Amino acid sequence: MTLNIARPQPPIEYIHRPRLISATLFGLLLILISHIVYAEAQQQQPIRINQVKSGQLLLQNPSDSHPTYSAALLLDTQVDMQVNGMLAQVTIKQQFKNTSKQWLEGIYVFPLPENSAVNKMSIHIGERIIVGKIKEKQAAKKIYQQAKAAGKQASLVEQERPNLFTNSISNIAPGKDIVIEISYLQRVSYNQGEFSLRFPMTLTQRYIPGNILPEQLGQQELQFNKTHGWAMNTDQVKDARRITPPMSPVSKQSETLNNTIHISATINMSMPLDNVSSSYHPIKVIQTNNLYRISLAEQSIMMNRDFVLSWRPLATNEPQAALFNETLNLAESSEHYLLMMLLPPQFIDNKEHLPREIIFVVDTSGSMGGSSIKQAKSSLQYALSHLSKKDRFNIIEFNSKTHNLFNRSQQVNEQTIEQAQSFIASLQANGGTEMAPALIAALKDTIPDGYIRQTVFITDGSVGNEDQLFAIIHQQLKEARLFTIGIGSAPNSYFMSKAAQFGRGTFTYIGSIAEVQNKMSALFSKLSAPVLSHLKVQWPQGSEVYPKRIPDLYLGEPLLLSARVAALQGDIIISGQSLQGPWQRKINLQQAGQNQGISSIWARSKIDDLMDRIIEHHSEQKFKAQIIELAIKHQLLSKYTSFIAVDETPVRAQAELLQQQAVANLLPRGQTLAFPQTATPAMRNILLGLSLLVFLIIVQITGKCHRFHMINTRRL
Repeated sequence: MTLNIARPQPPIEYIHRPRLISATLFGLLLILISHIVYAEAQQQQPIRINQVKSGQLLLQNPSDSHPTYSAALLLDTQVDMQVNGMLAQVTIKQQFKNTSKQWLEGIYVFPLPENSAVNKMSIHIGERIIVGKIKEKQAAKKIYQQAKAAGKQASLVEQERPNLFTNSISNIAPGKDIVIEISYLQRVSYNQGEFSLRFPMTLTQRYIPGNILPEQLGQQELQFNKTHGWAMNTDQVKDARRITPPMSPVSKQSETLNNTIHISATINMSMPLDNVSSSYHPIKVIQTNNLYRISLAEQSIMMNRDFVLSWRPLATNEPQAALFNETLNLAESSEHYLLMMLLPPQFIDNKEHLPREIIFVVDTSGSMGGSSIKQAKSSLQYALSHLSKKDRFNIIEFNSKTHNLFNRSQQVNEQTIEQAQSFIASLQANGGTEMAPALIAALKDTIPDGYIRQTVFITDGSVGNEDQLFAIIHQQLKEARLFTIGIGSAPNSYFMSKAAQFGRGTFTYIGSIAEVQNKMSALFSKLSAPVLSHLKVQWPQGSEVYPKRIPDLYLGEPLLLSARVAALQGDIIISGQSLQGPWQRKINLQQAGQNQGISSIWARSKIDDLMDRIIEHHSEQKFKAQIIELAIKHQLLSKYTSFIAVDETPVRAQAELLQQQAVANLLPRGQTLAFPQTATPAMRNILLGLSLLVFLIIVQITGKCHRFHMINTRRL
């Protein structure tokens, strides 16, 4: 007979109370984790009001218990391009219209070409025009702040990067508008028999690496960022708040809520052209003899992708050399400035190229989302198909972390190509843009004997720590060559072109999937071998020429130099080593044609050279004074000088409140609504620490409860 004796159970509170405590603490842990995720998401995105429409400022009514918003400031832009020979004079009119009932200060961060020489600025208020002057940066800022406080209308244009500028406009009256006119000079690009001119209309948000500076964590700075930038300053990007403007998607409800632009152009090359086209926007072309007038097919377009204008001369008129002069007649003497373009010999070596080690570096960060990652993957697939069995290769992808396909470069064969294709297919865009480790990984290994190393860097360049990356290229490049490929509707072309310059390679821009095959084919023709190497240019004595570092020349790419000479006498002698032996060309200075603006191009080239020396020598003070003196003499915008224009008549009474707001840029076309990460905020670290503490408490309580339960079970 079996005797069943009911075993007493422990009191119910001993079982359920610890579980309740654990459940409560676990719930608290989930809440903390959700706060971490939310804080991280907020940190990755620009600080912006959710009602904002592209190109608008939203003005909050502070008297409402539940704040309401009304459209405050609309932006409309007109651009006129005048191309004469190798130079383009571009005039931009930015109209800021205040549709609110309050006085406004507008802050607009906008891109321009990285090689532009900004030499004019003015304010248009009704029929009045106030011409801006170049001043040392801090002096210009002080004048602007004083004018703003006194109720005067003023404009301050500052350079943040060579391709990124800030326009601050004070005291825009309710219901009124102000037009800021900015002009710049730019060299026309020439490549593979085609001239081109690119006008950037928006920007890809830059990734901000580093740790937030302690002084940035106050509430005042957080409020400041709402009007100036979504990122805080870090130890690696100390001006982050100034280069991270708010971004907005295109409004599908109304085109008037978007940043709109009207573009016209005139091309005068003094020769018949075979074709005039725009890669990404429909245009209309009217020809009168050798003068070509271009306008948009639509009245206006949205500013969500770069505008590129291209033209090709008739084959019989393709230039082999061009030399232009501008003479400035000063009080005591004359100064002569030259701009020279020389095409290398147009022949292709029939010999097989030397074995190459090609390292492909591809950006898979969040800013590469949408069409950009598709273009990058398509470019890589095309590149694989053009590798020779004599070549070695590797692929490095990076976002927040860096991953290599192989530990070291591998020989091209069916197996390694198959592995590479699988690797490329798996690439996805997410995370931050930690570019430095990828650059170091691509350049650090010793080049195999008998090989030449070529690094192909595919990215949108959306970084804020450009100088740090340039320093890495200087330190690590050695005998390698760096070729950059800009991807997307609005890449950071300053970083891409300057990295290629420091890397003694070339920069290729791919703006759509349709361009991948043609542009990658042209790039691989260059990678085969330079047409001219070991170039030397001999100028008449007393000449000052920029750039000082002359690169190798590749098929279809010209040599472009700016010079100041003592007199228009003598010859320029260019020599180098071609694929068929020594090569030399002579140009007489008296052949130079007249062209206005060359002195500004020369001065900008010299400023660029001095800025490069700051990066190379890590010494700002040594060259800063020279840059300021040069920029003031030639009235050019630079890192250390700004344009300031002030209307001396006060328009705002001191009692009237002045609201400060930022104008949003449009999200680049094809880009998903994802923004780069930035430095980890202190709040995130605190929340992570609290989460870990709660987790340890849960573990400790759960362990004690388990032991208590086992002791009572054994007792019973």
